Amino acid sequence: MATFFKVPFNFGSENYYIEAKVPTAASSSNNIICCVDVSGSMSGSPIRNVCQVLRNIYKQTKIEYPLFTYNVVADTTRTIKSIESRDLNADGGTSFSSIFNAIKNHLVKNQKSTTFIFMTDGDATDSRDELKKSIQMLKLALSVLPKTITIVFHVIGFGRVKNEFLEQIRTFGNKEGLFRYSTKSEELQDNFNDMFEYAMSAREFTMVLNGKPYESNSNEEKVGFLINDNSLNETIANEIILKSSEGETKLSLEKLDNPRPIHIVRALNLISPDDAESVNKIRTYLNTIPPNGNADFLEKLEVEQMKKEIEDRMMEYTKLFTEIKIGQVPEQVQLRLNALRHDATFANVKRRKLLELRVNKNVDYFRKTDISGILDGYKKSIDQQVWNEIKEQKADWVCVYSQDDIYEMMRKSADNIMCIGILIERNEEAITNPTKGLKLLNISNTLITYDSFIAAMNLAKNSQQNDYGQFSQINDTFCIVGQSREKINAVLPLYINYEHMKRIRILEGIWLGYLYTLDSCGYDKEQEIGLLKLLSDIIMMRTETNRSKQIIDELKKVCSFIITESQGFKTAYGEKTYENFKQSIHGRQIGAYDLSIPLMIGYLKNDLKNILIPVYYEHIRRCLHGKLTTDKNETIETLLYGDESERIKTVSVNPDFSIHKKSEHDPDYVEKTFIDYFHDEMLTPIELIPETVTGKDRKAIKTEADEKFLKAFLNSKNLSVPVVIKNMLKFAEIDNNYVENNLDYEDLRKELLMILYSDHTVPLSVTKANILSTIDRKLQGDRDKLISFNFTPEAIQIITYAMLNAKTLDGFGGLLRKYCPKRNNQVFTELIKNLMKPTDMNENVNNSLNRDKLIALMTNRVGNSFLYNNEMANFCWQPLTDVDINNLEKIVGPEEFRKIEKENLGKEVLHCYRCSYKNNHNGYGNYNPNMHYTFKFSGYRDRH
Repeated sequence: MATFFKVPFNFGSENYYIEAKVPTAASSSNNIICCVDVSGSMSGSPIRNVCQVLRNIYKQTKIEYPLFTYNVVADTTRTIKSIESRDLNADGGTSFSSIFNAIKNHLVKNQKSTTFIFMTDGDATDSRDELKKSIQMLKLALSVLPKTITIVFHVIGFGRVKNEFLEQIRTFGNKEGLFRYSTKSEELQDNFNDMFEYAMSAREFTMVLNGKPYESNSNEEKVGFLINDNSLNETIANEIILKSSEGETKLSLEKLDNPRPIHIVRALNLISPDDAESVNKIRTYLNTIPPNGNADFLEKLEVEQMKKEIEDRMMEYTKLFTEIKIGQVPEQVQLRLNALRHDATFANVKRRKLLELRVNKNVDYFRKTDISGILDGYKKSIDQQVWNEIKEQKADWVCVYSQDDIYEMMRKSADNIMCIGILIERNEEAITNPTKGLKLLNISNTLITYDSFIAAMNLAKNSQQNDYGQFSQINDTFCIVGQSREKINAVLPLYINYEHMKRIRILEGIWLGYLYTLDSCGYDKEQEIGLLKLLSDIIMMRTETNRSKQIIDELKKVCSFIITESQGFKTAYGEKTYENFKQSIHGRQIGAYDLSIPLMIGYLKNDLKNILIPVYYEHIRRCLHGKLTTDKNETIETLLYGDESERIKTVSVNPDFSIHKKSEHDPDYVEKTFIDYFHDEMLTPIELIPETVTGKDRKAIKTEADEKFLKAFLNSKNLSVPVVIKNMLKFAEIDNNYVENNLDYEDLRKELLMILYSDHTVPLSVTKANILSTIDRKLQGDRDKLISFNFTPEAIQIITYAMLNAKTLDGFGGLLRKYCPKRNNQVFTELIKNLMKPTDMNENVNNSLNRDKLIALMTNRVGNSFLYNNEMANFCWQPLTDVDINNLEKIVGPEEFRKIEKENLGKEVLHCYRCSYKNNHNGYGNYNPNMHYTFKFSGYRDRH
């Protein structure tokens, strides 16, 4: 059966739209031949783009479609598989006669229906007589083919081509082909892909009504015809004959009394305007088509997408007709206009491609889980008690446009939601960076349902006047008017009740996509992050009224639900991003999100007080990195050593061991001093062996932060607590000076040093625990070089014994940092020799702890701390010989050994091991490594 209706728009004559359901079928034709121009003018990006799309087609279809190439000669021996791994070579002139002769010869030998996709970028270099003769011979060959064979030439023009000539090629076959035109080489991919998808999937139909044939095409289960036929009698039963490659069918034709919006936009999609006046009529009528509240969810989505496609196409027509009107009619304008007239034919293919992209990215969930069914199911599952509770909310939540209250709206439709109107300014960055691409201009108290908003926006586009004059155009869209005559061009949904929030969550991709891109197919997970920024801006712009507070409370509930329940938000923002942001400067360096976002997350998680200081620190970091101060080095020295006049300098002295004599024989006390040293290298552990301190003028690190200096520094750099924090404090009803009153100035001192230490990213090995010693070492040299040890055999034995018998990994780490700062020297060699002993030979050693010590060396980790936090932190440790490796694997365990080996792959290894412990002729060796001689770790048994 087929249906028809008289279309409600008139562009010079009365039209009817006839739509017939057609049976599904396989691809209409696999007999497609690509004819590609490979002349010299195609060299570079044009030929690369063509090859890439043909390569993708082969990858997707695995069909070796024939590929005819031509320049001064034609080559018909290739298939698209032949360019799977390399591009075509483009050089020489362009001989159309050679390709036309090749096509003629092919059709004579292969008399079957064929679709040619003919691509060229220039004029022929062969003579006029040669070209004319080749065209005549091709037409002659086509004329003698059996009538059952269909030959079609689709044409893709690029660059400086002639419209008249390409039109001639398009009509070579016994069925007219389609035309696409590319002005840029990157457009070739899209146009070639569109054409190929159409050739593969779109089926062509002929409808015969009252003896007159009408042609159309479809790649879906319905085919539509727009006809101008006064012989169609609406009062009697009509019949049509529908012909396709599968055969012909007689169908009864029945009148459709109540066409839905989907039918109307399908009819409108088939109209091609002749002038600017026709364009205006089409746009005017397009924007009067309302959304159908009773339609299937995906049907609504299709209507919206088709309207956007038609609108975009009409805008392009407007540009071309304007150029023609002012006399600018170069060849390219004619080519673009000609291509545009074929654009509607590709609409179904394009729309399907867009929807497929949406399915892959966002709507796969909707289709697989039957979104309409889910929403209907939610609606049906609401019991009477809940409906009664929703009914009690009627008075507070009424749409200004439809006058439907929350109860009526939820009763009428399963996929409509109640929203609040806002005014925003969009820019293109909103598509790729939702946290920066929107600017909030105004927040209103106007309630409006989503369907009413979309309908009103469509009508607004067609409105010419308003009480305050013409509509202000914001980013190619218009505004509607709220209840207080305020402008609105976007909406945000309100929580209101749990059942309503279910709808909001399921439909999230639709309203977020429109909010950020003016396209329901434009949803991206990052938009959920951007929503938090928008909420923050709304809070800043709020008014102190009960209604405003009520609306913001409902918006907060929506955002709170998203950050706790949305998997999309968790994957886009990162489940640990917020906690990492609180934890350290390293977590705050990842991502460049607006500072309002962690503040909003903290507020919504009832964790605001714990995020305030980290946000303030990040504010300082961004300000200082935005304008690195000229007094940076002086500031670092003052923070580290104190004011110049107050600095105390150390001198070389012989250490006084008497203070330790009471406890130096208590192993636990000795180890405790090294545990403390491991966590804070400014503390001094017991000296197990005599040491000599050199460097008489070394500056001493100030033990406490100078609060007075820090306050003056913040003030001089305008680093007061920012407005975004102050506004949040006010909104959350927290003391306005909370940050200032709770600043730990020693912590702030270390934070500032970490910020100033690096122009951009602070290395993971630099922490607040070691930042003082790290910068001190950078400014005054390595402290290890200022402390010398006399490693006698007895001293080596004492230290090794302490390391092997350390009861904690922290104590073990402190000893290593003190006596083996470069993870080498005689002590380290002796330690490894003892740790690597087979279990039965390793006397007086806790085997379990021995294993943990080796793991600490292999991973450079002790719990959450680095074992080595100096330059050695950048290198992983690799033992010397295969014997060592075998013993290491046995002690650690094969599974743990392989796990650590995998984690270390790609890290740097310092090449400080030689078979001999003697230095080489450059003075480098196991105990004096060349810090520039490194290699990538590729496995413990892979020696370099």
